[in-house]
Amino acid sequence: MELKRETVKFRDGTKLIVTEANWAASIKLQDLEEQAKATPLEDPISQRFNLLVYPKLAACSSGKVPSMQEGLAMPSVELDKWFLAVERLNPDWFMLVPDKLIEESPEALAKKGKKPTESTPDS
Repeated sequence: MELKRETVKFRDGTKLIVTEANWAASIKLQDLEEQAKATPLEDPISQRFNLLVYPKLAACSSGKVPSMQEGLAMPSVELDKWFLAVERLNPDWFMLVPDKLIEESPEALAKKGKKPTESTPDS
């Protein structure tokens, strides 16, 4: 079965291919997200881009894929071309998860001064 693809052409003439996700791309996405968490950046804007956006862009792209720094420095119009192509082909990567479905670790709760509780079904 062939994956859906789109070519993104930037104004400097470079191109990259964005592909519909498969298991390999999903694993690459997970690896990139884990790397971003493991090596936090000092600049909060760069860190958010590196955690939330760049892994999705890079995981399903091939060709001359811009680095995280190059992607963040791109003009918005150019970065939007890439982002929208990835979002069209992989919309499930961009679904928001409600906060109440995200389980916090005991360590994160301790930092907030809260105690972990057992979850109970809603009645």
